[in-house]
Amino acid sequence: MERTEKELTLASVAGWVSLLATFGLIQGALYLQAYWGRFGLDPFQFVAVAELALAGLAAIGFVLFLMAVAMLLGSWIETRLTDETSKGGVRAWAVPIVFFGTLAAIIWWAEAWPALIGMVLTIFCAVIVGLSPVVPRAVKDSPWMIHILAMVVYVSIVSNWFGCKRADAIIAGHGAHTASLRTEAGARRNLVLIGRLGDTYALWDPVGKSATLFPASDIRALELARKTAPVMPAKE
Repeated sequence: MERTEKELTLASVAGWVSLLATFGLIQGALYLQAYWGRFGLDPFQFVAVAELALAGLAAIGFVLFLMAVAMLLGSWIETRLTDETSKGGVRAWAVPIVFFGTLAAIIWWAEAWPALIGMVLTIFCAVIVGLSPVVPRAVKDSPWMIHILAMVVYVSIVSNWFGCKRADAIIAGHGAHTASLRTEAGARRNLVLIGRLGDTYALWDPVGKSATLFPASDIRALELARKTAPVMPAKE
């Protein structure tokens, strides 16, 4: 019996949902491994699949937003650069130099070199796919090919970069909060809450440069306080 159009639509939606869920799990795994790996911890010993998916959605959400903005502005920027270049003269050289110079300055200021590397690798993979004699022509000519490569290559690299960047900010002491912990063994202050792995809290000691795990059942109190700027002594 032939399947109805409604059944085919439901099957297509279910397939896309499964694909996106798998993609979110993979991105969550990359993000968590990059973040917790900086502290010498393996998150997969503690984290459940649901937390992986949640972390994956949080990690790729911002990246997908940037990709959407890039797609919306990409054609406009391309048109402007093409028009200015076609006019010839000094503007034909000045406009592209100013544009790409500004882009390089933003990447340098934001220390977003992994994002730039991800772009280059995505373009490189697209060129390889286009030149490969093994890949079918239908895949090469598909408008979805570059989007799939961007999701697989670029988003994966940026998810890993986000995890490392967040962990490096904590290690460098740029966190906005400090934690005070009280257990049966005593109290510890001036720590940084890294996060929670299952039923275990992980805290970073900025002085000893080490991470310590505390089971939730052993913690009597956990206080978080926002860092305050140091007060300069008044001049006499």
